[in-house]
Amino acid sequence: MKERTPQTCLSFTEREKLYDQVSHQRFLSILHQPDIEIHEVKEDTNSFGEFLFVTISCRNNQPRKLYTFYGLGYHDYRERWISETWQWYESQRKLNAFTPLEKQKALADITEREGFIQSQQSPETPSRSAERFAVLADLTDEDEALAELDDLGWVIFGDEKDDE
Repeated sequence: MKERTPQTCLSFTEREKLYDQVSHQRFLSILHQPDIEIHEVKEDTNSFGEFLFVTISCRNNQPRKLYTFYGLGYHDYRERWISETWQWYESQRKLNAFTPLEKQKALADITEREGFIQSQQSPETPSRSAERFAVLADLTDEDEALAELDDLGWVIFGDEKDDE
């Protein structure tokens, strides 16, 4: 007889694991699950731009882990607003450092940020540097490729003028 693995409220598809990414709709469906606790919702920056960071956990997972998602922001190197996807990673912070937020208030904050991002989006032509970055990141399946090339001393995106 096959032993049954308990269902978890936070599980990812193979594709979501491969790309550390979920769609906006999938992210919202995760947040609406009854066993999901939202611990933090804040605007912050990382090496790619300014995003909304949302840290969550699942009450019925043992041991409980924190996951941080970031999206609804502006990607500086791609020169575009990110509104349809969320990147995620397993946080190394300790769960006891957080008190769960009131879920409806946290969801309202996310909806407010979504409205802000939608009001900022406009069809703009990206610069040549942004186009090159997008190609590089897509070819290597990761935005971090730029940091790796910088570490090697390769200058891919200099200060050239895109309008010339």
